[in-house]
Amino acid sequence: MALHTYQLQISYNVGGQFAQNILHYQFDDASYADTSIAAYNLCNAFDIANTTPLKTMLSAHVTILSYKARALDVLGGFEGILIVAGPPVGLRTGNLSVSACGPVIVLFPTGNAKQRGRVFLPGISDSDCIDGYIGTTYKGVINTNKHLFTDTLTLSGGGTPVATPVVYSRLPKPAVSRVVEYSRLSAMVGTQRRRQRPA
Repeated sequence: MALHTYQLQISYNVGGQFAQNILHYQFDDASYADTSIAAYNLCNAFDIANTTPLKTMLSAHVTILSYKARALDVLGGFEGILIVAGPPVGLRTGNLSVSACGPVIVLFPTGNAKQRGRVFLPGISDSDCIDGYIGTTYKGVINTNKHLFTDTLTLSGGGTPVATPVVYSRLPKPAVSRVVEYSRLSAMVGTQRRRQRPA
């Protein structure tokens, strides 16, 4: 058995700005020829299962560009990348709110561990937030679709392993991966600027 943690990076265009989300999955990759093949199959499984609910939560000004994955806890770390067909565009209408604002989904690991994962979805329409708070209708949309951050993914090839979402923590060393038990939407709109730059 070769249980390893993989990083999955989602890249977006948000009204001409570049943005990313990073998620982590753990699965047995022993039956794959190398980590790049395993990483590509993780991207493909995420695309099939989660692109539709993801774009349901995104503003119409957000385009999903690609999924890229790599193994974190093995030597090499060769990447697998999937340029998303379409490309898919968010479905939430309205004018794009100010730069780098968006909903925040907090991931909670099993065992009540102190680490938390945070997913800053890029962009939010002005019709979906009022005075810095998520609107009721949009809150319902996110709560209906946020299961994608806790759902397991069945990969193709390599013995069809099941990838489990985890909260990955590099510190304190050694690095630890804890299974995501549940997620919650923050009531307030989040602001994050360090991952955005002109496209």
